Amino acid sequence: MGRLSRYLRAGFSLIEVNMAIFVLAGGALALLALFPLGLNESTEANSEMRVAAFADRFIGAAKIAAEQAASEDEFEDLLNDALDISEGSFSLRDGSDEDNDSNDYDEDKSGVYFRAWKVKTGGSGSSSGNNPQDGLIRLEIGLVVTAENPKQNPRAMRYADGYGVKVVIDPRGKQ
Repeated sequence: MGRLSRYLRAGFSLIEVNMAIFVLAGGALALLALFPLGLNESTEANSEMRVAAFADRFIGAAKIAAEQAASEDEFEDLLNDALDISEGSFSLRDGSDEDNDSNDYDEDKSGVYFRAWKVKTGGSGSSSGNNPQDGLIRLEIGLVVTAENPKQNPRAMRYADGYGVKVVIDPRGKQ
């Protein structure tokens, strides 16, 4: 009788099997909950990478255009050609970004929305100490760029990443 009672007691009970299934199901559900979070983080990282790449390309193009340009208009034309914006040409807005509303932006081929402006610095009346007689054109170029569509989110441009670069255009000897 000892062998038969030992044989009947061997194995797992139904309660133990159900508990194991519930533990495994809970772990599987926790793993499944992480997939949308990872996808969202991946999408945000991709957007941030496109924004940073565009800003780097814009600032590099502004520096190269400043080296090659002989005038402010030629600088804008060279910058426009270097950027190759899909929706036609853009122009650098005059003044600071504070004067622009959130609906004033351009779009790049990569789906990046941006606003760029220029402020002339130096010369007479400037506190920067530049000599107005040296013939150099000094500009501060500002850039605000985001991956969010400003039509869908009106605050996208207001809270976008900002970048800036100072360029000097030397018209002497380039004509």
